[in-house]
Amino acid sequence: MYLKELKAEVKINSSPETVWSVISDFSRYPDWNPIITKITGELKLGAKLEIHLTTVGGKSRIYYPEITKVESPREIRWYGKFFFSGIFSGERILTIDKISDNEVNFINREIFSGIGVKFTPKKMENDILSSFESMNNSLKNYIERKI
Repeated sequence: MYLKELKAEVKINSSPETVWSVISDFSRYPDWNPIITKITGELKLGAKLEIHLTTVGGKSRIYYPEITKVESPREIRWYGKFFFSGIFSGERILTIDKISDNEVNFINREIFSGIGVKFTPKKMENDILSSFESMNNSLKNYIERKI
């Protein structure tokens, strides 16, 4: 099996609970997130989501992943596939690692799998990483402005 992980991290001056309250409230994503501009669906294990995104490079798409993990106030995961498993799938993982009561490390990553990973262009990987960084920095700025 082919796997590739892309990851971006940012330190946020905030409590894990505050960061969780923002990333777990899908209705607020348009307020702070320039990449994931809309999410519909419930934050519960097994729920299907509809996610609208536009990358830093201008690629727009809608996809329909399923939530695979909800662990408050630490982690949200969702998994989506292109056509069917084995071709190109991805699990998005948003993690809040507590450093102290008022500082966290926010990790935004995706693990891609399937034969399509072998043929992923470097330009696409760079666009995804830039988009993760943009999302992370926007989250940091949004939360720290409100403190």
